[in-house]
Amino acid sequence: MKDNPPIPEPGSAVRANRLLDRLAGTHRKRFLASCEPIDLPFGEVLMRPGVHATHAWFPIDAIVSLGMAEGGEQHSCEVGLVGFEGMVGIPLLLGSNASSLRATVVRPGAALRIAAVPLRLQLRSSEAFRERMQQYVLVSLTQLARAAVCTRYHRVEERLARWLLMTRDRTPCGPVYATHEFLAAALGVRRAGVTHAAATLQRRHLIAYPRGVLTVLDREGLQAAACGCYAADCASYAQGMQGAALA
Repeated sequence: MKDNPPIPEPGSAVRANRLLDRLAGTHRKRFLASCEPIDLPFGEVLMRPGVHATHAWFPIDAIVSLGMAEGGEQHSCEVGLVGFEGMVGIPLLLGSNASSLRATVVRPGAALRIAAVPLRLQLRSSEAFRERMQQYVLVSLTQLARAAVCTRYHRVEERLARWLLMTRDRTPCGPVYATHEFLAAALGVRRAGVTHAAATLQRRHLIAYPRGVLTVLDREGLQAAACGCYAADCASYAQGMQGAALA
């Protein structure tokens, strides 16, 4: 792992994580005093079923995939993405150290990490922080349920468009790298299905996809190609987090 980045100023790091952005200055400073900045490398597993959770993470420019694995498979079907709009470690907010999901870094970058004990102290001592985290838990439950419906009923092309929009929202700058194998594992489909879906989106000039580098060419067109789950997720986040828009 790379050396930790320098400790950010209270404003700069928190503004990069929108879940924490609207906390009052005193609450932000108190929270940051209990955190450590950390670099998350690609592929690192932050949480997994059967392993005690010891920390929570608030991504700054990293992205973490939440997935469900069957039979101990290395790859898991993705049920959610977490970037600077959220946090990884919801079980700790609910008084548990056990996770049913596998949390894997799919875009390397910076995050704030806080251990379980100081996190729970923050929840007990700050009503504003506790309410903010409760809002996020409710939003996350809604989005996880919607992901299950999306996987069951929507076409691969629609789901791929949704995934690209979700990833782009969380990486406003820089390229998005994703192989067909990775996308197939994330979407829970065969590689051939991803190949066909990506080719369709390219023929419509919505994306470019040379050598695993994804570029969105027509965001409005991609939104039209995505299933309604993308717009619903954005709306539920904005409403549930009291107007804190994702994009």
